[in-house]
Amino acid sequence: MALAAAAFIVFLVLTAVFAPLVVKLVGARPPNDPQSKYLDSFGAPTGPSSHNLFGVDPLGRDVFSRVIYGARVSLEVAIIATALSVALGVLVGLVAGYYRGWVDTVLSRLIDALLAFPILLLALGIGASCSLGNGCLGGLVQPGLSVVIFVIAFVNWTYIARIIRGQVLSLREKEFVEAARALGASNRRIIFREILPNLVAPIIVYSTLIIPTNVLFEAALSFLGVGVQPPNPSWGAMIADATDIFDTAWWYMVFPGAALLLTVLAFNLLGDGLQDALNPRAGKS
Repeated sequence: MALAAAAFIVFLVLTAVFAPLVVKLVGARPPNDPQSKYLDSFGAPTGPSSHNLFGVDPLGRDVFSRVIYGARVSLEVAIIATALSVALGVLVGLVAGYYRGWVDTVLSRLIDALLAFPILLLALGIGASCSLGNGCLGGLVQPGLSVVIFVIAFVNWTYIARIIRGQVLSLREKEFVEAARALGASNRRIIFREILPNLVAPIIVYSTLIIPTNVLFEAALSFLGVGVQPPNPSWGAMIADATDIFDTAWWYMVFPGAALLLTVLAFNLLGDGLQDALNPRAGKS
C-alpha cells in the first residue's frame, strides 16, 4: 500500500509540475477560460462530455483543468508550509530540549500558549488580517498564496517542536553525547552533529504525516474564503462553490473532492509505511 501510495504521489507531483502540458495533451481549456457555450439553455453548467472530461463550472470553465491546476496549488502550499514548520519546530525543539532550564520553560510555555488556541480560528483570523491591504509583517507576507503558506507554517510548527524536544531530552543523556562533551565539543556542534542526525527518521516520518494535514488545512482555508483567492483554482474553493449547486451539478464537487481524498489518503499511507520501515520495533508490534 505504501508503494502504491508513493507511485500515486509521484504521478500527482508530475501532473502538477507539467499541468499546462497535461491540459494541452488532453485537449482541455486553460483553467480560467470561461465559455458560455458549454452552459445549457438555462445558463446552468453541463456535466462530463468529450469536450469537458469533468464537466464545467457555473462560469463555463473546464473542471478538469481546474482540478489539475488545483493540485499544483495544494502541493505547493503543503510542501513549502511543511518545510517551514518542520524547520522551525526542529530548531525550537532542539534548543528547548538540549538547554533545558529557563530556555526550555519559556519555549515550552510559548508552545502551550499557541496550542491552547483553536487552530482553525487562529488561522482564520491571521489569514483574514493578512489578506487585506499590504499583507502582514510590513508587506513581507503578501495577500494570496504567501498568506496561506505563512498561516499554515505559523500554526503547525508547535507539534513537531514538542516531539523533537522529547526526543532531545532523551538523546542528550546518551553516552555518545557525553563523550562528545568530554572531548570539548561545543554545544552547537553537539546539537547539529551528534543529536540532529539521530532525529532524521522521526523528522521524515512526521513530515510525511503533516503534509496531508496541511493539504486539508489549505482546502479548509480556501473553503472558508481566506485561502487561495479566485480566479486561482483550489480544491477547497471549488468544493465551496459547488455546495449550492451540488444537486444539479454533482461533478463540480465530486472531482475536486475525490482528488483531495486520494491525495490525503496517499500521503497518510506513505507516512505509515515509512514509519514501519524506519522504526522496525513499531512495525513488529
